[in-house]
Amino acid sequence: MSIVLAHRLRGLHALLEMALKDERAQPRPDDRTVAGIKKKKLAIKDRLASAQARQMPSALP
Repeated sequence: MSIVLAHRLRGLHALLEMALKDERAQPRPDDRTVAGIKKKKLAIKDRLASAQARQMPSALP
């Protein structure tokens, strides 16, 4: 994964975190919206983790 793509994914993750906070701050947060945001955040986090795992050499012989 390129550094630029990783940076963009981290930025998108941060934007989703702000959207989640905004939705939760509503008097009656929409459960579907909250769940959708969380799902997107998790997908981004998983994509970043798998890319980092591929880039790091294995410590096993």
